[in-house]
Amino acid sequence: MSSRLGIAIAITFVFVFLSVAGLVVMRSTVDNLQAEPEEGTSVAVALESATAAGAPFEGLTEARLAHGDRCLRVAIADEDSERVEGLRRVTDLGTFDGMLFVYGADIDARFTMADTLIPLDIAFFAADGSPIDATTMQPCPEGGDAACPTYGSREEFRYALETAGGSGGSGAIGACG
Repeated sequence: MSSRLGIAIAITFVFVFLSVAGLVVMRSTVDNLQAEPEEGTSVAVALESATAAGAPFEGLTEARLAHGDRCLRVAIADEDSERVEGLRRVTDLGTFDGMLFVYGADIDARFTMADTLIPLDIAFFAADGSPIDATTMQPCPEGGDAACPTYGSREEFRYALETAGGSGGSGAIGACG
């Protein structure tokens, strides 16, 4: 093998290695970004006082959040890994009323009930906390993500609020009065 060919192979190898390494670092950085609520909204005010969550949501944060005329205690899923895990394998919300999924921009994400053991109501909200859509989701404890139905909003949304089936309220979300 000529020295030019060896150098070309080495340069190609280094280029491919650095490209893959860069993608891995960029992917892990994006996945771990914490989504922030829309500034200046009542939702942002509610989430400013978020604290470390108690059982069964250790490792997350929690806050008090108004939904219509009710003040709820919610776990907050504001990172990609937290949103993916959601309420999977949860059999009892304990003293929590639900989970708020926070996105950094309007999104058209879909939700699955894979590995979810209890029926859940889900409501979707705009950046200002105004309601967009809502539905009830049925458990799919035996299926995986690909085998279970998905649920979404008819429009893009910024927040999704999951509560125990039959307990969902109505109205906007924001700071408790």
